[in-house]
Amino acid sequence: MTKSLPFTLIIPAHNEAAVIERCLKTALAEAPDDGSVEVIVAANGCSDDTVSLAKMAAPQATVLDLPTGSKTKAINAANAIASRFPRIYLDADIECSYRSLLAMAVVLTEPDVMTASPKIRLELGHCNRWIKAYYAAWLKQPFAKSGKGGAGCYGLSQTALESIGEFPPIIGDDIWIHTRFPDEQKRLVQSDALGREVFSIVRPPKTLWQQVKVEARRIEGNADVKRDYPSAYVDIAREGGGLGGALKSGTGPFDLAVFLTAKVLVRIEMRRKRLFGKRTEWTRDLSSRGA
Repeated sequence: MTKSLPFTLIIPAHNEAAVIERCLKTALAEAPDDGSVEVIVAANGCSDDTVSLAKMAAPQATVLDLPTGSKTKAINAANAIASRFPRIYLDADIECSYRSLLAMAVVLTEPDVMTASPKIRLELGHCNRWIKAYYAAWLKQPFAKSGKGGAGCYGLSQTALESIGEFPPIIGDDIWIHTRFPDEQKRLVQSDALGREVFSIVRPPKTLWQQVKVEARRIEGNADVKRDYPSAYVDIAREGGGLGGALKSGTGPFDLAVFLTAKVLVRIEMRRKRLFGKRTEWTRDLSSRGA
């Protein structure tokens, strides 16, 4: 049995009936039954069976049924009732084991550590060749290798949460957290105290076009953070990235061509949405949720 440590796991969920059971069962399969892990599912604006499925999958969890669909409002509502620190935030479509969550919690009790994220393990079995090529290139980019952005799973220490207060009404909570603290206060957790691998499982979109739409939303979210919530650490998110970073990454020609083509399509999609007044339209990938 893995040694326990108190922490709170918060899972915001909007119409996540397809994945909420998987998320909860993976997170709690190895968890001790001593009550050390406080689980809060912050269902928000759901019109499907997310709430009932979450209650069945994790009877010990607190399941909020919030009327408004907003990830950051859901996080704030969960934070308001949570009683433990550190706090770990996990998207419902991401899988992360208790062992990995605990390793993050342990790191977050170290002095001067504000945020922690696990290594990303991509599950690409459902993806077509284009998306596999895209992620072969993506994995070699500096930002992806740093692992500091969270990618649907990150933790905050008590000091960190007290310093940032409530989450603002933004799309990109990951990038907002990433830009609140300097690099030396962030940790990419790749193994626990016993040397076992620490990771989260991320399922990318099934097709390149779905990836383009998700990427367009991400860039708009990043722009909102940079404009509305300036920080001395905003530019950290771009260090080593862009076209130059891609060309220097050692990516193979085919993978690089797909990667750069996707970036061009993202720009076209962003312009299209702005032209038709749909810049702030919420977009999320559904193609990976059945994988």
